[in-house]
Amino acid sequence: MSAATTLNEPFNNLEKLPHSPCVTLYHRNGRVGCGTLERGVMTGRLLHWSAVVSNGSNESNAQSSLPPYVAVLDEADYTSQTIEMLQTFSSNFVAGDEYGPVTDGGGPLRGVLVLSTDPSNVDGVTFPSPEPLTPQGDGTPMENLSVGSSYEWNVNNNGDGLTFTDMSGLPTVYVADSQTAAYLRNVASEQANSISSDLNTAVFPSVLSEFNYYMGPSETTDGTKVTSQQCLEWKDLDGSWSPKCLPLGGNSIWAVAGTPVPLGYTDNENANDNNQDRPTVILSASIDSTSMFHELSPGANTAASNILSLLLAAELLGSSIKDEVLDQLYSRITFAFFQGESHGFIGSRLFVKDVIGGFECQAGNEGIPSVLKRKDEASTVRACLNPLRTDLTFQNLGDIRGMIAVDQVGNLGGGKNLYVQGGTENGFDAFLSEVMIELSANGEYTAQASSASNNNEDGTASLPPSPVSSLVKLSASGAGGVVLTGYDDAFVANSLYHSHLDSVSMSQSIDKDAIAASATLLARSAVAAAYQNENNEVDAATAAAYALNLLPNAVSSSSTTFENIYNCLFSDGNCDAFVKYASVESANDAIHTGFNLGIGQPLGKPPNFYVSVYNHENGQGFVAASGFKYGAMDSSAEDKEDYVKDYGDNENDAILLRPSLLEMSLNGLLNDFLGRGSFVDSNDGTAPDLVDCSSSNDCSSVSYCSSSDSSELAAISTCAGGKCICGSRAHYHPAVDEAISPVANEAPGWFTIDENDQGVSAMITEPFWSSFVGVRAYNDAGTGVGIYASISGALFTSICIFVVYRLKKGLVKEKVY
Repeated sequence: MSAATTLNEPFNNLEKLPHSPCVTLYHRNGRVGCGTLERGVMTGRLLHWSAVVSNGSNESNAQSSLPPYVAVLDEADYTSQTIEMLQTFSSNFVAGDEYGPVTDGGGPLRGVLVLSTDPSNVDGVTFPSPEPLTPQGDGTPMENLSVGSSYEWNVNNNGDGLTFTDMSGLPTVYVADSQTAAYLRNVASEQANSISSDLNTAVFPSVLSEFNYYMGPSETTDGTKVTSQQCLEWKDLDGSWSPKCLPLGGNSIWAVAGTPVPLGYTDNENANDNNQDRPTVILSASIDSTSMFHELSPGANTAASNILSLLLAAELLGSSIKDEVLDQLYSRITFAFFQGESHGFIGSRLFVKDVIGGFECQAGNEGIPSVLKRKDEASTVRACLNPLRTDLTFQNLGDIRGMIAVDQVGNLGGGKNLYVQGGTENGFDAFLSEVMIELSANGEYTAQASSASNNNEDGTASLPPSPVSSLVKLSASGAGGVVLTGYDDAFVANSLYHSHLDSVSMSQSIDKDAIAASATLLARSAVAAAYQNENNEVDAATAAAYALNLLPNAVSSSSTTFENIYNCLFSDGNCDAFVKYASVESANDAIHTGFNLGIGQPLGKPPNFYVSVYNHENGQGFVAASGFKYGAMDSSAEDKEDYVKDYGDNENDAILLRPSLLEMSLNGLLNDFLGRGSFVDSNDGTAPDLVDCSSSNDCSSVSYCSSSDSSELAAISTCAGGKCICGSRAHYHPAVDEAISPVANEAPGWFTIDENDQGVSAMITEPFWSSFVGVRAYNDAGTGVGIYASISGALFTSICIFVVYRLKKGLVKEKVY
């Protein structure tokens, strides 16, 4: 774009301004985010925000009405303080009608344009985090879910709290393109200068911005706050049920190291014990992120670094230790990638609740075959129709002994210190902390105990937002764990926590070696934790030595696997590697179920880790029975429609799922990385050459997969990422708020509040968007120009008529007409 650019070029003929919106989210007690007051557009002239604030301090400028304006500001200035100043000033006035009629009763502030920073001026600029000082803690819809909700983890990032501010009536968008942003910045400054100190001056021509971003009401007609429950259960005036939003959600992915977990139901006193009665140690990570502009949630440090470190830990463990060795450990090792953690620990809470709470299926815990026509095949998982669970294998995991989570290990603030959060009490948590410190003692990157204060009422340490919080809360502190982090007692300064700038292509700096060191430490710590016996008689030094003996090699940041996955998570979410893994998973599912649902929501380029809404196109499991789709199914319900048949009446009945590209890739990667421990070595003792494949059909003749006494699944070869591996170990688990349930015998996408809701979850939902939303910018010359043009047109027409009349008269005289 040249310096002489006009409006036509950057705004696509004045119709659309490229942008990413701040949208509305509803929660249990109200709403947060942005949107117009009513369904109509909100329009105003572009003014730099500083001009509005400075004029606002001059009381002599106060008027009963002001010409509408749109505040333009740089992203570094987009803070709750700035928004409060703008809203406070605007609240003293009503919007004038200089740029069209205003019917919503709002003030002259009609919207906000947030502009990307000039790349040449980024040095020395501080970008605040939009999250509060207490992320997912006090003052947020998630405050009942955190361990130590008053602890200020986000203090070094100037935690701003804008994320949880209700800005209804203030549509806001972000303009990322630097050249477009520069143009808008200049226009806003010039127009602010042209009005001098009098905001009441309506200057023409003016460049205006028009927002069409209605995101639903804040209150009902009787003044009641609109909440997620009201939004999900909304009824029109005629009484018909018409939901106006969807919950946030997707799928978590979990997988075991060692022999695959049995798929069949084990009928013993504790439905969640497996037939080996082994507890499990979970290694976990959050796989989502967020920002003020959900379409821009790159999550380089808050999501991608977590995922990469845990994946590489799985690869190191799976490629180094045989299944039979892992099976001899006291505890089973489970890897868990939890979805929706940024919005109330959605994935981890439902998973932990199902595992330790003893999930009860309405029709019996034995469940039903997920694919009816394959009910007799060993690889067919069990499912539950109501509440819907596409896979009940989690019932066989055993008790959760403890959890190790990983968080923000990509940015250590320039140092080489990792930190262990938690583990300050006696017991298994303390053992985990000691083991991690012991294992890293001689490394380039060392782990040490966090100095975070023990400020809880019971004297225990606060935990940063992580899946460990879900385990501690849901087990009533009966089980817990530790979190491996890249920060000590607060997030690293300027680490862009949940910012749209948390990207390697923008302002984030990522230490690849720190991620590799974290992966190595996680894998070794998992082995040491699983080695600890029932009575906690093994000391940390002994357990650490055992783990080092089994895993002498370390993860390298220069390895091909590291570089390939790094590219996918940090640069190109639709990379060839992810597409390959997801395509194979999709092909396997199509062969097994008879339904080809394809690959779900792409991750994007650059990647976007926002969790998305939850429906059958975006991760919600559903029942396909007798030609109909259901979010859950109860054929015994007395009020069911006649077309609702029993599951099994049609031989093609199946439970289906369409995960996102990221979720499918993680599922395939875990099958690949952890499925190599069952290989039967070649005669010379080396690992076998893996057979190429495009689906599980290509692996039927593989001979290098062994079986074990505890499971025949390890002998069943499958395809993962283009190679035949042994035994499917990865499973999906729904990630949706524990209080929200799909409605039985209704289509997917219809939800209600669970009758057993405990009233503690955040219950985040996102309203439906209109297909007409957007922002445009254009020149407005004012009504005077229009009147002048009309008069000129009328005068010109009169002259033309007179000329034609005289010409006709002359032609008649000359007998030509």
